[in-house]
Amino acid sequence: MVDLSIEFAGLKLRNPLIAASAGTTKDAVHCKKAADAGYSAVILKSIQEELVNRYNPFPRMSVIRNGIPGYQSTTFMTYEQAFEGEIQDYCEEIKKTKDMLDIPVIASLNCTNEETWAQYAVRCEAAGADAVEIVPSCPVGAFVREAAEFYPAASKALKNVKEAVKIPAGLKMTGQMTNPVICARNLEEDGADWLTMFNRSSGLQIDIDTMEPIMHKGFCGHGGPWVMQSVMRWIAASYPYVSLPIAATGGVTNYEDVVRYMLSGASAVQIATLIYMKGYDTAKIILEDLEKYLEKHRLYKISMLTGIAADKVLPLSEADRSRRYYAKVDYEKCIGCQKCFPVCIYGAITQKDSKPVIDENICDGCGLCSQVCNRAIIMKQK
Repeated sequence: MVDLSIEFAGLKLRNPLIAASAGTTKDAVHCKKAADAGYSAVILKSIQEELVNRYNPFPRMSVIRNGIPGYQSTTFMTYEQAFEGEIQDYCEEIKKTKDMLDIPVIASLNCTNEETWAQYAVRCEAAGADAVEIVPSCPVGAFVREAAEFYPAASKALKNVKEAVKIPAGLKMTGQMTNPVICARNLEEDGADWLTMFNRSSGLQIDIDTMEPIMHKGFCGHGGPWVMQSVMRWIAASYPYVSLPIAATGGVTNYEDVVRYMLSGASAVQIATLIYMKGYDTAKIILEDLEKYLEKHRLYKISMLTGIAADKVLPLSEADRSRRYYAKVDYEKCIGCQKCFPVCIYGAITQKDSKPVIDENICDGCGLCSQVCNRAIIMKQK
């Protein structure tokens, strides 16, 4: 029997799945849905100090389908605002959620004034929150809107909160900075109990008919499956340099994504977009598949995955340039779809009876045709 439980910043969790702060955790009722589906902790929707961020515009969500024809690319864009009440209302919601759930309940704070971070954190701790996530990185929050330098604001907020409360305090970072690794190291030195990488980026989409930005003509958060590779890159880069746990977030669609995040260095994975798009119960499928994956690889505890791939990342200078490859067609598998013809910029692929013929002497060995085909073209070493 495999063990999916983890210890995360002093919290004992049944598994690495955390319901991220979003409309999907806006109150006790929605948090209960997440808990019933199998999430091991919930992060309540953020309480915002800014009044304008407490009231949602309508409509406020857009699913953008774009990309190269024949290939899927999805962006989930939202103008979602924060918790709709005052801090006293937020604390009441913490109490309700704690009464209804038997898993950790984490408060999420987004403030603008330096002194307010600690004030809000103290009240959340008194209300029963098991931990607090500090979020200067909200894509519609003041710091990101105004393109302020992230670390100085994050550091002050973190230090103020750590001095004021005894519960664990983590910090949700933005990927929109020069060097997240240095920022992560500095935040660990400042006392963070965990780091979350990353909040949604601030983005823009334009309607070419009206020639105006969509989503109330403003910048807003955008996330989705496209973001995973960027998040993994910075988690893997940071992992060797920090000892505190990292929570990954952004783009998870299945158990494979959870595994990839953990292999890159994450201890836990926060999920929101998948709940919006496919419902809470997708967590049950992910957890079942995680158990099967661990059994297949003869791993008895899921925490054993953390950082395995990060430790194998090589610098540019060590990339293998010594061997050459060429593409070869397995004609028993080739269906003559002709997808491979336009992608060869070297002129190595010609056509015979609707099937590709590859000249290995011209083939550069880049491997793109085998990726486009994903069926009948394999790469062979020269």
